[in-house]
Amino acid sequence: MNLKLICFALLVFISISLAQQAQPWPNGTQLQDEMENAQKKTPSKTKNILYSLILPGAGQWSMGYKGRAKFFMGTEFLLWVGYFGTQSYANVIQRDYRGYASVHAEVNTAQKDEQYWIDIGSSDNIYAFNEQRLRDRNKDALYPEAADYYWQWDSKESRGYYNNLRVKEHNWERRATFVVGAFVLNRLVSAIDVVRIIRKENKKQDRQMSHLHFNYKTTQTGAGVLNLNFSLNW
Repeated sequence: MNLKLICFALLVFISISLAQQAQPWPNGTQLQDEMENAQKKTPSKTKNILYSLILPGAGQWSMGYKGRAKFFMGTEFLLWVGYFGTQSYANVIQRDYRGYASVHAEVNTAQKDEQYWIDIGSSDNIYAFNEQRLRDRNKDALYPEAADYYWQWDSKESRGYYNNLRVKEHNWERRATFVVGAFVLNRLVSAIDVVRIIRKENKKQDRQMSHLHFNYKTTQTGAGVLNLNFSLNW
C-alpha cells in the first residue's frame, strides 16, 4: 500500500471520527445489534398468520392494529350469533313438526331416525307406505305395522303442513352451513390481511435503513483504491 493510499485512509478515518463526535454513529457491532433488534421487533409472519386462522383479528391485535382486529373479531362474533341463531330456530321447527305429527298422525316420537320423519310425510299411513315399497320391491324399507311405527294422518292438509315445516327446517339448516363457510372465509381474509401488513412494514423498514460500505480494489498498475459508499434513507 503506497503513501497516498495510507494518507487517504487516515483522512477518511479522521472524518468519520469527527462525524461520530458531532452525531454518534453505530460501529459495525452496534449496527449489527440494531439490525438484529429490528428483526426481533418485526412480527413473526407464521405466528400472526396462525393467530388469525385460529381467531380472526388476533394476528392484527398482536401487531398493534387494533382497529383492523376489532373488525374481524366483530365479524366473527356476529357469525357465531348467526350460527347459533339458525341452529336454534331449526331445532324449534323440528320440535314443532314432530309434535304436530304426534297430534295429527298419532306418531310415537320416541327413538325415530331422520328417515322415518321423511317417510311419514310421503304417505297417508303406514299401510299405504309399505304397499308402495312392496311394489317397488324394496323390502328393506318396510316398517313393522306395530304401534311403535304406526302413523295415520287425519287429512291431506295436515300432511302437507307437516312437509312444509320439514322443508322450512331444512332451509334453516342450510343457512347454518353457509355460516360455517363464512367462518372459513373470515379466517382466510384475516390471514391475508396479516400478510399484507407484514409486507408493508418490511418495505417501510427497508426504506428507512441506512447503509455504510467500504470497498478496497487494486488497479492494474498495482495502486490501491478505497471506495466509501454511504446511503441515508428517511
